[in-house]
Amino acid sequence: MIGIGCEKQAEPKLISALPVDTEIEEWLLLAEENDAQAQHDLGVIYAQGDRVQQNFDLAVRYYTQAAEQGLIDSCLNLGILYHLGEGVPQDPELEMKWFKKAAELGSSQGMLNVGVMYAQGKGVEQDNNAAFAWYIEAARQGDMYAMHNIGYMYEQGESVQVDIEKATVWMRLSAKSGYEPAQNWLNERGLDW
Repeated sequence: MIGIGCEKQAEPKLISALPVDTEIEEWLLLAEENDAQAQHDLGVIYAQGDRVQQNFDLAVRYYTQAAEQGLIDSCLNLGILYHLGEGVPQDPELEMKWFKKAAELGSSQGMLNVGVMYAQGKGVEQDNNAAFAWYIEAARQGDMYAMHNIGYMYEQGESVQVDIEKATVWMRLSAKSGYEPAQNWLNERGLDW
């Protein structure tokens, strides 16, 4: 069946999210010309072993090239690799470096991760004030995890005075964004979200 005013078309083709091998070759050429997106995409391919031999050394090389040009996703992926120790040694200082760069480029996920690292004292001196400030920045961009963390800090009195009303406001914002732990927090207290 076709829609009104539409001509009969050939069967739709699935659009592959994965490049064909000729695209990988093109990306290699583009990466050599400092194309940040091609470098990032190659990093993903090598990190996942997608139609190539998995090679974290190449993944880190390509991610780093793209991240140094300001590609947020590459900064985040480097932070994750250094966090997990996948293909590289775990390194909290490099993890912080790349998450912070992503945050400074405007990534709410980077902001959240920097806040978590400050809260845990991982890769930096533990600093709940800095954690709170980064969570606020991420929450301003709608990050439901940061909203939850702010609510938790108000509930526990970490860097702020205990304030259950403010904790509830932040938990509601997080819950309305779909974060189940915030929804559970409200449900346990018999509060609407």
